[in-house]
Amino acid sequence: MDKKEVGELASEVAATYMKDEKNIKFVPKDVEFLGREDLSTVMVHGYSEENDKKVEMSVTVDYGDDYRVTGYGHN
Repeated sequence: MDKKEVGELASEVAATYMKDEKNIKFVPKDVEFLGREDLSTVMVHGYSEENDKKVEMSVTVDYGDDYRVTGYGHN
């Protein structure tokens, strides 16, 4: 799988996780690969839509561990 495909799947996983687990509508904007090539973590940047406000946030996804969400936070 190339980086584009990894990024697209990580974005989908991040949005689904935030909706299902945290009841937050997360809209992905871009993906940042963290560290060297041997690391398997991406940061999905985007925003949440809550109460008609857009709040910037990021979701961390470990694609080497079956696309497990490892954290999230507001920017």
